[in-house]
Amino acid sequence: MAARRSTAAKARRVAVVEPHVLQRNRTAELLHRDAGLDVVFAGESVLSLMAWMSARERSGWPHLLVTELLGPGLGARDRAAVCALREAGVRVLLMSSLHPRGATQRILDEGVDGVVSKVDEEVELVRAVGRVLAGEPAITDRALAALRMAPTAPRLSEQETKVLEFYAVGQPIDDIAAQIGVRPDTARKYLSRVKEKYVAIGRPAKTRLDLARRAHEDGLVE
Repeated sequence: MAARRSTAAKARRVAVVEPHVLQRNRTAELLHRDAGLDVVFAGESVLSLMAWMSARERSGWPHLLVTELLGPGLGARDRAAVCALREAGVRVLLMSSLHPRGATQRILDEGVDGVVSKVDEEVELVRAVGRVLAGEPAITDRALAALRMAPTAPRLSEQETKVLEFYAVGQPIDDIAAQIGVRPDTARKYLSRVKEKYVAIGRPAKTRLDLARRAHEDGLVE
């Protein structure tokens, strides 16, 4: 155990963000016991972590965030919060099932320091934590395999993404336009661009059903 603890810097602080309580508690226990870290926060969302940090001195902030951070529930505010944490010097290790596969690259584009699959052995997580805290990138073999299998996703603007998300779950274009604050004709243009971008990468999406499938594959909707 002493050898494992030496892989992480002494008295380093970690936060765990994981929506599932049992997984969250087990991860916190493992990081404290085997990685020798001080678990200062364990919660279900990045935004709750940010709120916790805002009420504390910087000297008590975590050095590392271990988080799920995948899935349709991840919104723009969550992604912005992750970027803010990294700018503040907090390293981020993604620990996820990496499903849906198409969502993986989107999360990496937001910026993380390491990736661990939830099917990895616990020792792999501990090793990855040590590497990330040492300032080194860390992607396990299983995580890397999932990344290589992930389909290419088009680069959509924020408005295009919103239109796709709403359209994929069956909302009328007029309602979508009202929600994102544009005219219906503008919303239709966004939708046309989305279809064109999928066609351009060899993933046609002509119908609403096609778009719903693409949005699910890319982690935008359930």
